[in-house]
Amino acid sequence: MKSVKVLLSSITAILLLSASSAYALSLGQLETMSPSQKKQAQQYFRSHSLGFSSIFKRYHPGPYWVLKNKSAFHLTPEQIQREGQLKDEMAMHTIEDDRALQRAYDKYEKDAATAHPTLATIKKDIIRVGKAETRLGWEMVPYHLQGYALLNPAQKVTYTQLAAKTWAQDHRTPNSNLQQR
Repeated sequence: MKSVKVLLSSITAILLLSASSAYALSLGQLETMSPSQKKQAQQYFRSHSLGFSSIFKRYHPGPYWVLKNKSAFHLTPEQIQREGQLKDEMAMHTIEDDRALQRAYDKYEKDAATAHPTLATIKKDIIRVGKAETRLGWEMVPYHLQGYALLNPAQKVTYTQLAAKTWAQDHRTPNSNLQQR
């Protein structure tokens, strides 16, 4: 019985170590991305995330936005730390999903370019692309909701008001004053 407990403890330690190493590696990769690479990844995400930015994010801007507006929320040090963790995890998983979608498209394109593609292969490729795009569109939702859940009731009121104000400011048309006349 004692050997089973030791074995379970060892397995748990190995899993935790490998998970934390993978996290550090992914975070390191994120930190080494150039601004151009980050911008390109953001543009790819916007065009392949099933309207996430214009539909869901409009009402639930997420941990990055909360941290950007931390003074308006009067975040505690613990909230700042946790929002930061959510932001980093979200970015890493989104980048991974972005790459998976690109790989799915690459395979689909390669298979479609063959002289005689089979219906079954093309169907699998299209389903794979659809699942990857759905995953990319879904990836940020839990992090945005978890970030919101970290706020107290007064902060949630500020969040709702500030989110609406931010959306209105960010989506004004250049000639909106002329249109109102």
